[in-house]
Amino acid sequence: MSEQADFVIIGGGSAGCVLANRLSENPANKVVLLEAGGTADSFMNRLPAAGMKLLGKAETDWGYVTEPDPSLNGRQGYWSAGRLLGGGSSVNGMIYIRGDRADYDEWAANGCTGWGWDDVLPHFRKSEAWAGEPDQTHSTMGQLGVAKPRLSHPLADIFVDGCAEFGLRKVPDYCAGDVDGAFTMLVTQKDGQRSSAARAFLNPAMARPNLKVITGATVDRVIIENGRATGVRFLRGGVVESVSAAREVIVSAGALHSPAVLMRSGIGPAAELQEHGIAVIRDCAAVGQNLQEHASYHSLFAVDIPTWNNLMTPFGMAREFLKYLFLRRGLMTMVPVEAMAYLRSRPDLDFPDIKLSFGLMAMDPATRKPLKQPGVVVYANVAKPKSRGEIRLRSASPTDKPVIDHRLLGHPDDVTALIAGVKQVQDIFKTPALAAHVTGRVWPDPLPASDAEWEQRLRNECGIGYHPVGTCRMGSDAESVVDPQLRVRGIAGLRVADASIMPIMPAANTNAPSIMVGEKAAAMILAGD
Repeated sequence: MSEQADFVIIGGGSAGCVLANRLSENPANKVVLLEAGGTADSFMNRLPAAGMKLLGKAETDWGYVTEPDPSLNGRQGYWSAGRLLGGGSSVNGMIYIRGDRADYDEWAANGCTGWGWDDVLPHFRKSEAWAGEPDQTHSTMGQLGVAKPRLSHPLADIFVDGCAEFGLRKVPDYCAGDVDGAFTMLVTQKDGQRSSAARAFLNPAMARPNLKVITGATVDRVIIENGRATGVRFLRGGVVESVSAAREVIVSAGALHSPAVLMRSGIGPAAELQEHGIAVIRDCAAVGQNLQEHASYHSLFAVDIPTWNNLMTPFGMAREFLKYLFLRRGLMTMVPVEAMAYLRSRPDLDFPDIKLSFGLMAMDPATRKPLKQPGVVVYANVAKPKSRGEIRLRSASPTDKPVIDHRLLGHPDDVTALIAGVKQVQDIFKTPALAAHVTGRVWPDPLPASDAEWEQRLRNECGIGYHPVGTCRMGSDAESVVDPQLRVRGIAGLRVADASIMPIMPAANTNAPSIMVGEKAAAMILAGD
C-alpha cells in the first residue's frame, strides 16, 4: 500500500468534501480523499457565473454521453458532471433548495429509518452559513455560504405574483420543508463568490496534517479481503497505486460513477460482472439500477424589460467584469434560476408534481447564443419522475466511462404530467402580472395544437435537469444496495454516501440534499453506527 489511512473517501464532490472535513476534525483520524479531477482554487472557480464555462471541458467535466434513448426518439444525451474538487457544486447553477418535508418522510415510510424530514433538517442546518438572521430553518454556524442573490431581477418577483394570480401559494420560507407554491431562490454564494463544497468544506481542512487529498486519482476498485473493504486501488499518472483503510472506505463518486466503482470491485449483478471478467464478491442486482433524472422542457418569452442576455455584449461584459472585481456584484454573480414554482398537473393531486424554474438568461434555441431581445425562460420538470434507467459497465477498465442507459420519458405518467405542466406555463404567462410585460412567445413556436403534438415536441426536445440519483439505492429490504446507515450490504467497512443512495428523487435540485447526505453519513460514522 502506497498510503495508509483510517478512512478513504472515493470522490471529492459535494458529499465527499463534507466527509473529508468532518472525519478529519478529529486529529486521531487519518483521512485520504481521492479525486479523479483537479483542484478548484482558481479565480474561475470562485467567479459564480463561470460555472457554465467549465462545462464541456474535459479537465472539469466528465462529459458523459448516454445510449440512444428510445423515449426521446432515439436521441443521445450529453450529461455533464463536475470533474474536479467540489464536483457538481463547482460547476452548477448554485441553487440552494432542500426539497419538501414529504420527500424525506416518504423515504422513512419506505424503510429508510432515520431519514425523515425531522431527522435530516439538523444536517441541512449544520452545513449552512446563512447570510441572514438565524432561525429555526437557517443556521449561521456552518460552512456552506447560503444567501439571497446579489443580482436579482424585478421579473422574478413578477413571476411569483403571476403564479399567485394563477392560483399558487406564495411560499414564505421554502427551506422549511414546504415547496408547494412559488418563491424566489437562495443561492450557494458567500460574499459574492461561489460557495462550492470544495471551498466551503475542503479548503478550511486542507491544513490539517491528518487529511491528504490526492487529485488526478482515477479509482479502479475497492480492495475487499475476507468480506471487508481494506483499501482502494487507483491510477495516477498512469501508475497503479493503492491506499489502505483501517476503518472504512466511503464511495462518494456520484450517481453515475459510484455504481461503476462497486461493480469493478465485484459488487453488482453477477452476470454483468462475469461478462467483464470481474470476480463476483457479492451478487447485488440493484447496483446501477433505479437511475432517476429530471426531464426538462423550456419555454421562452420575449418581455419589455431588459434581461441578463441583453448585457452579453463586449462592452457590457467588460463593465460587468469590472463591477465584479471591485464590488463582487453584477452579472458575474448571476444564477440561471431566480424563482421556482410547484404546480399540479391534475387538481386532485395531494402534492405538486411539476417543478418550474424561472430564469433571466434567455438563449436562442437554434444558435445557443443569448437572445438579442429581452427574454425569460421557464424550465418545466416532472418533480418526482417515475421513469427509470440504469448504469452498466462498458468494460472492467476504470478509464472507460460507464454506460448510461436511461429512459428520460419512459413512463407514460411522466409524459402526461409534463404535457399538462408546459401547457400551464403558457397560461401562467397570460396572468395580468406577467402579461403586462410579455411581448410574445419565442419557444415553442408554433405552439402545439394537441397533446399528441406536445408529446412529440417533448420527445424531440427535452433535456436533463443535471440531477441524477438513485443508482445505489438505500433501503431496509435485502435487495437494497445500502442500509439506512449507508453500509453496503454484505461487505464490512464499506459505505456509499452521495446522491446515488437516494431511493426516490426529492422534488428539488440535488446539490443541497447531497451535502446533507455527506453530513449525515459523517455523523453516523463518527457515532459508530
